[in-house]
Amino acid sequence: MTWYITIPVTFYLIFRSLWGRYVCINDFYAKQNEVLLELIAPRDIEKSPKIMERVFDSLSATDAGVNMINKYCHCAQNPFFSLEIVGTEGVAHFYIRTPSVFRTLVESSLYAQYPGLEIAEVEDYVYNIPRVIPNKEWTLKGFDLKLLKPDAYPIKTYKYFEEDVTGKMIDPLASLLESISALGPGQHIWLQYIIQTDRPSWFDDWGKGAVMDFLGKTPKPKSIFDRIFHDIKDVFGNIITGIFQPPEFTPYGEQKKDEQPLEFRLTPGEKQTLKSLEENIAKAMFQVTMRLVVVGRKDFFSGTMLSGAMSSIKQFSDNHTNQFFPVDRSKVYADYVFTESRAAYRMRKLLERYRDRDDTGYVFHLSTEELATVFHLPDMSVMAPSVRHTDSRRGSAPSNLPLG
Repeated sequence: MTWYITIPVTFYLIFRSLWGRYVCINDFYAKQNEVLLELIAPRDIEKSPKIMERVFDSLSATDAGVNMINKYCHCAQNPFFSLEIVGTEGVAHFYIRTPSVFRTLVESSLYAQYPGLEIAEVEDYVYNIPRVIPNKEWTLKGFDLKLLKPDAYPIKTYKYFEEDVTGKMIDPLASLLESISALGPGQHIWLQYIIQTDRPSWFDDWGKGAVMDFLGKTPKPKSIFDRIFHDIKDVFGNIITGIFQPPEFTPYGEQKKDEQPLEFRLTPGEKQTLKSLEENIAKAMFQVTMRLVVVGRKDFFSGTMLSGAMSSIKQFSDNHTNQFFPVDRSKVYADYVFTESRAAYRMRKLLERYRDRDDTGYVFHLSTEELATVFHLPDMSVMAPSVRHTDSRRGSAPSNLPLG
């Protein structure tokens, strides 16, 4: 008797999924015409990662204000950018993959913050290895990553990477670049952040809610069972005391008022967490898909490559706030039955998703400050031999240069 409800709803859900996939592939992604830009830093960078935050502030302006009709009928959405730190046989490369229409925005934002920077369009490095892995010569390991706590809680950012005595900042990427320097022939480390600017409404949707949850001010939904439990507890709690004095019943839903101001009820660690939380949600936010892949020839491949890269990422962890954590379902191992074939399938799937810059999977949010911490051009204090630098300083042409 309910077929006229269940069948249309079922067919609508199937149609929406198939149509969404069709228009995204043919009407959105096919028209992106993306380019891969390599960033080669000058040798004399003395600036902190904070200047990279200004670049991400510029990219946050790519919010197109997509409405519901364009989103579901034409797959219209904000553009994706891929930030990639790549270690190839001991040499570090920094890449940004961007839709060609935003290339000028990306380049001008970077040149404004790094005057001596060199930017070049290059061929995609992912095609320098076999398309199908594992095979007789190549293998890989890796996984997607996520945040352990709610997205509003920040990771350990560049502001906390400094020496206690001199106050000199330690580059947050120094450890990762040292791991890349240790790579030998046929060894590669790929770290990828696929970012998309989020709508400004995120602040009201979940940003302020995270602060209210931390302070315990979010009202919890009450059910009829809560009311019954409250009445039973109130009755039995007054049986003994009612012998000596009139019973006192507490009205349902009444909350106990705080006896002390907030600053006296929070521990020093909680105060620091609250401060970091409020500072983080005050910045522009990006939706992020993050993955780490180590790939190499079997003769030179070692599982310690993945451990070393992951330990470099773990330095962004803060138990009071947030940290990166591997997504279990994205790992390339398998247990119990058909372990080799299932593990091989997961390897191929991970490589395909990395190569396609696939934005699906586990998506979380990072602020501009967090992105600047995990992706920026290293300063001159990083002495790792893996870092490439420009051969000469880039300068503008003289204003009085004769033409013709």
